[in-house]
Amino acid sequence: MRVFYSTVIVYLAGALAAHAADAVTYSGSIGSLSIILELTSPGPDGLRAGRYAYLAKGGDIPLHGMKSAGAGTLRLAEEKPCTETLCKTAGGDVIEVAPIAAEWNLSTDGGGGLSGTWREKETGKTLPVKLLKKGKRAISPTEHDLLAALDPSYAQAGTDEPIVLTKDSLPYDFLKMDRPLKKGVVEDFGGNSYRMDEDSRTGLSYPVVLTIGKVNPAPLNRYLSQQRLQFALPAFWCMAKAYLGFGWSGQDAEGSTGYDGGGSVAVEHLTTRLMGIAENGSYWCGGAHPSNFGDHRLADARTGKALVPEILLRGWVAINGDGAVLDPSTVADPSLLSFGPNEDLIQFVIKNRDKSDDETEKDCGFDDLIRSNLAVYFTKDNLVFTLKGLPHVIFACTEDLLQVPLKDARSLLTDVGVGYFEVLDR
Repeated sequence: MRVFYSTVIVYLAGALAAHAADAVTYSGSIGSLSIILELTSPGPDGLRAGRYAYLAKGGDIPLHGMKSAGAGTLRLAEEKPCTETLCKTAGGDVIEVAPIAAEWNLSTDGGGGLSGTWREKETGKTLPVKLLKKGKRAISPTEHDLLAALDPSYAQAGTDEPIVLTKDSLPYDFLKMDRPLKKGVVEDFGGNSYRMDEDSRTGLSYPVVLTIGKVNPAPLNRYLSQQRLQFALPAFWCMAKAYLGFGWSGQDAEGSTGYDGGGSVAVEHLTTRLMGIAENGSYWCGGAHPSNFGDHRLADARTGKALVPEILLRGWVAINGDGAVLDPSTVADPSLLSFGPNEDLIQFVIKNRDKSDDETEKDCGFDDLIRSNLAVYFTKDNLVFTLKGLPHVIFACTEDLLQVPLKDARSLLTDVGVGYFEVLDR
């Protein structure tokens, strides 16, 4: 599961004390520099909070409401990024009031936009601000923390296959991703082609499909664009932790992309029927230890809809949130189910799997892990049984257990699964 933010827990725990509010998204400029801005509706004290980002950089900067001169006007204090000197006391404690870098003075216009000035506190440098309204979303801030409600991370919680995020649910973050990417080299995959395009702000690359036979790649690329967004959200939020208002505590990773320890994506399978990708690496933005991850994802190449790999194989038991066993074909979103192998599948993998060295076998206890953490993915020619979701202390035990050539895998696949592989048409 790709969820890395501790703020998810804070947000959900505070929901009981939350009040309804909106966050409005704007795009425009400070001087000649393109920016996006998201502002909350007023809190109990009548003040707003917000975040903004320079599109060329991507990291969010927190904004705090100040008392304004009158109706139709808005004053905002922009935080300065933290350092040990700025944001900690001589005794090493984190300060409570953020250092301020600049002040915004804005007025509303007749079309719902904002205009005014940005003034740097230290130098007095002043630049014009011009903003147009682009969207709005509902948020649920706690009584004393409007900024926390702007964290987009909670939208990913609770599912192995992330939910679909939209321009309506996260208009600000969609605008952030709407910019040119650095095009990678064209890669061939069994006569089909793709490219790994990089976002220079994070250094993260994600595939873009160019050709898949006579199939239109547009639906598949919409799926990949969605996955790219969700892969990038943790990186941008970690950048924002350079600021006290977004959780700076003094740990080294705060203000980085979080993926400095590694974050890579690879295409594993690509045909006119099915695409498989793998996300691997390590993410750390503070806390006790990194979040090591290895996720395999599938999508229908013709519709661009995400697929749960377990529904393509026999021998998996689907359980809903209430613990009831059910048929995944009767559920609108199978990704919300938990899947575990039945005894026949467990014994098949145990009997046929590749064995590691004696010490690794003893330390990892693979036969027990097969019962609790078995997963499956597809390469170009093979069905692969693997382990997933292992905790940090035994993440090194994550490894592939058994490869079955797709041409020999018919008996392991459901009727739906068989239909996704051309080699089984004969």
